[in-house]
This record gives sequence, structure tokens and C-alpha cells, in this order.
Amino acid sequence: MTNSKDNRVPLSFHLLYLLLAGVLCYLYYLRVILPSDPDSPNSINSVLTFNTGKPYQYRLLIPFVFLIFKPLSFIPDKTLFLIFSTVIVYLIQLQYHKLLSGYFENNKRLLLFTPLILYTILFNYVILNQSFQYYDMTAILICIIGLYYIVTEKFTAFVLVFLIGLFNKESAAYLIFSYVLFNYREIFTFRVIGRTALLAAIIVAIKLSLGYIFRINPGDNFEIGYYENIRFAGSLFSEWKYFKPVFFNFGGIYIFAVLLFVLGWWKRFPRRRMLMANLTIVPFYVLGIFMTYIIEVRVYTELVPMITTVFLIYLSNFELSGLKPAKDNYIKGTG
Repeated sequence: MTNSKDNRVPLSFHLLYLLLAGVLCYLYYLRVILPSDPDSPNSINSVLTFNTGKPYQYRLLIPFVFLIFKPLSFIPDKTLFLIFSTVIVYLIQLQYHKLLSGYFENNKRLLLFTPLILYTILFNYVILNQSFQYYDMTAILICIIGLYYIVTEKFTAFVLVFLIGLFNKESAAYLIFSYVLFNYREIFTFRVIGRTALLAAIIVAIKLSLGYIFRINPGDNFEIGYYENIRFAGSLFSEWKYFKPVFFNFGGIYIFAVLLFVLGWWKRFPRRRMLMANLTIVPFYVLGIFMTYIIEVRVYTELVPMITTVFLIYLSNFELSGLKPAKDNYIKGTG
């Protein structure tokens, strides 16, 4: 096993990651947060009244976190959220570096490639996005932590993160697919089937409980985007406004993620199980036809780290990148 010291983030990179987080979140603040309505039906304030519609009323994690900040009420809400977002995006980089350390050797290169995830976030949540949802950045962080515990096979920790993630946004449920795909070689064993059933039971229990608690609130328990997605598909070539979010989703790096498989280069990556954990991309799009609005690029929270990682695996085929697939056990660094 590689020495855990090799996986530490130097102070200089902590400062760099914090600076990059601040810049990205300030742009996010100017373009998305500042124009938003603090009392809209899907806002933090509305959720805390317990009167907003479903399923927004189920997304309780961040509103309750902000209750902790009540003593800081002298700070404007949007400024406070800017600070909060900066911390979350800083943590996204630290956790993503920790995740990538199990995919690639050469920590010095990984330190430089880690902020690439900000490129993906920049496109999906600043450049292309026009809708503020307070749970988006946190959902990305939770997904990265969940993926880390999946590939390090720490199931108890994963269940805890999974549980928290569901109270942030129910799309954390897609991590079940990452768990199953990571364990594809043992998919029919009692251990994997039992654990998958447990994860599914957690989702059902939370949904039923929240559905009962907020049974008199208006709205549906699930967002159904099927008919809107069909309309969008039929209008794609007649309404040019759709080309921008479709072709610039993830900043366009999804093209290289697709090429990884089209060219067969995925076979060169030795850590097959870890690669498979990112193929939740497929069930996400299949189910997304029915359960989300595929034209809205900010809904792809769980895919942000997955697409970015698959893109880096594609880059590892070029010697100039300096990315070498890890061959030893997962690096358990301190980050």
C-alpha cells in the first residue's frame, strides 16, 4: 500500500482550493443566488415553514443546517449562503482528491487535476444554470463522499452518508446503482443482495415517513418529467435554444467519457470495479426520462463527479497527462 503521507494535500493547495472555491461561488452568487427569490416555494425559508409543496418539503438537510446559523442573522441570507457554498465547494475538492487517490498514482499530478471538477460545476451551475436550488452543491459533496465509501468498501459509513443524502435530495438514491455496479462480480451473493435491499428499504422508509408527515402539503411525492422530456426531444432540432444545455452539459467533457468506451480504452484501466462504480450514468439517464427534467443541467448533481472521473480515466491513456492508474490497495490518505 502506498504510504498515506503521499495522499496529503499541502497547505499551498488547501489555500488554492479555497481560493478557487471562493471565485466559483462568487460567480454563482452573482448569476444565480443574487437574483433568486428568498421566499419562493422551493426556498430555504419556505421549507422551514413546513408549508411548501412536495417534494421540496422533503429536502430538509440544508434548511435545518441554516437554523444553526440563526445567531448570525445580522449577515444577509444570500451572503451567508455564499459563505456556506464556498466551504462546501472547498470540501468538494478535498474529498474529490481523496476519491481520485484510489484511481491514480502520482499525487502531485492529482493535486493539479482535482480542481477539474470545478470546470464541470462551472458549466452546470453557473454558465448554463438559471435556477437556484439550495441543495445542489451539497448533493455533489455527498455523492463524492458516498462514492469514496463505496470503493473503500466501508459499508456502514456509506449507509450513514446515504441516509443524510436522502434528506438533502432524494436523487442520492442513485448511489445504490454505484454500489451494485462496483460489486458487479458478486451481484448475486447474499451480501450484496441483502445490502442492496437494506438501501432500498431506507429509501422507502424515508419516503413513506415524509409522505405521511407532510401528507396535507400540496404537490406530488415525486417529480414526473416524462411528458416534458418527450416534448423536449421532439423540439430539439426545431428550437435551437435547447442545443446549448445539451451539448455543453458538463462543459462538453462527456464526449471524451463516451469515447473511452467507444474506442475500447476502458479495458486498459486495471481497477475495473472502480470504473464500474461511475456507470450509474446509464441508469440515471434511463430513469431520468421519467423522474427529472433532462433539459435542466443542474439536475445532474450525482453525475458531476462520475463524468469528471471517467474523463480523467480517458486522459490517463495519454502519457503527457501524467495520470497512472493505481495498482495497489486504495490509498487511505488524510486529505
